[in-house]
Amino acid sequence: MALVCTEITEWVEEQVSKPIEEWEERQEKKCKEYPWYDPRGWVCWFVTYLVKVVRWVVVTVGKWVTRVVCTIVATIVDIVGDVLGGVWDVIVGIVTLDWRRILDGLLRVGIGVVLGALRLVRAPLGETVGFIIDEINEARLKRHVRGLLEAAYTGSTLAEIKEAIRLDHGAFGLRLNATAFRTVLDSETPSPREPAVPNLVVLHEQGRINLRELCGFEFNEGFWNRKRYKTLKKGDVVGGGGFGEIDNPISEDELDTYLSSRGSRGPAFIALPMRDGALDKKVSTAEGKGRELALMLSFDRTTVPVTEAPHIVHNGFDTGIANSSLSEFLIEIIGRTDKTADDTAARAELCHPVVVGVFRYTDTLRGLAGNLRRSACGLSAQDASGAAFIDNTPDEIWKYVPIHELGHYFGLCHVDGLDRIMFSARQNTWWRGWLLPRLAWSAFLRGEPSFVFDEAKAVWDYIVANFNAECLGARSQRPPIG
Repeated sequence: MALVCTEITEWVEEQVSKPIEEWEERQEKKCKEYPWYDPRGWVCWFVTYLVKVVRWVVVTVGKWVTRVVCTIVATIVDIVGDVLGGVWDVIVGIVTLDWRRILDGLLRVGIGVVLGALRLVRAPLGETVGFIIDEINEARLKRHVRGLLEAAYTGSTLAEIKEAIRLDHGAFGLRLNATAFRTVLDSETPSPREPAVPNLVVLHEQGRINLRELCGFEFNEGFWNRKRYKTLKKGDVVGGGGFGEIDNPISEDELDTYLSSRGSRGPAFIALPMRDGALDKKVSTAEGKGRELALMLSFDRTTVPVTEAPHIVHNGFDTGIANSSLSEFLIEIIGRTDKTADDTAARAELCHPVVVGVFRYTDTLRGLAGNLRRSACGLSAQDASGAAFIDNTPDEIWKYVPIHELGHYFGLCHVDGLDRIMFSARQNTWWRGWLLPRLAWSAFLRGEPSFVFDEAKAVWDYIVANFNAECLGARSQRPPIG
């Protein structure tokens, strides 16, 4: 909802004192003029023609009022959703004697109400001030991008790129189609070593994976590192129909039967690294926050099967091969191009970002990105582009992981400060100079972590330097200047 409102606001804002040209289809009845008794005058026909209509639109203060209303409506919807979802988790937890779900429900209600109240309080004034700052920064970013493009391109290619990103009119931003994957485990996939036995059983018996953990029955990483794994029995399922995601999970007893019988008994099932709603939350957050970088991301969602242990439990930094393992995974499983084999094709893939939800890492890593080119802030180049991430609760903290990793994808590095999306406790400190005033100002303007103007500039520096012209929207095949 918030994303739709933002798009409407931007469209209105860009039409201030500017002409809007539209083509309208009109029909006109044509008849020959003859005496009434002449049959030639009895036949008429319709002529269809297009008329170019130019309208001038003037918008004043009404444009920011729309923005405030949308924010308030979206915030109220979020509060209601968090309260209802949390209460449901508490009820289910009580019925199933699952104390973890009870606590999760209470945390969801508490965090949702507190953060929602803060956002409602800041909306009228904070949104207005933030809107003014955003308008100023967008104009500054447009000038910066214009300079980058005019230094790199000329002629029709330059004109096509400017039109594609709406540099002169319309909602400014690079429109990118992206894909959000989830890896999936299938209980019926045979083992390459023992074809008569399911692959998951063999990997579990070898100790290379813990299937009980991956199905959500064991929590070996501590309470605050629990994932929302999802199992789903195969076959027809009654449910859905607009009332939420479909649930038909296996029970712990059914999983034990499957393992003890080496796959010969028990229901066939699949396992996913996160629930549908958890993925949707992360993806919608990425789409919304990407706009702060003038990136208009539109995600498709799909699944991809995995069968090898390193593609189920990914190598973390504790192994020393996290980055190379990610590149291998992106190439072998996701189908990204290895730039050492075809750099041109790998570069062309940059305008189709991919993020992959995986089950877990060997350490406490929560996400990892592969950027194809070295960035100005020092990120080293990898063999393939893309990002992977895990699920975690609570959402209000960890929903930013995919867009954080996409920040690396577009050349950004880690920074200090809890108010920044690119913050990382692994490499940086939550303490920046004047921390409390900065946090208070950020909370007043945004109500959540955000990107800053310098990061938007850095992203566009990376894009213009490394994306090909077709990725930017050019239709003609012309190389950049120099």
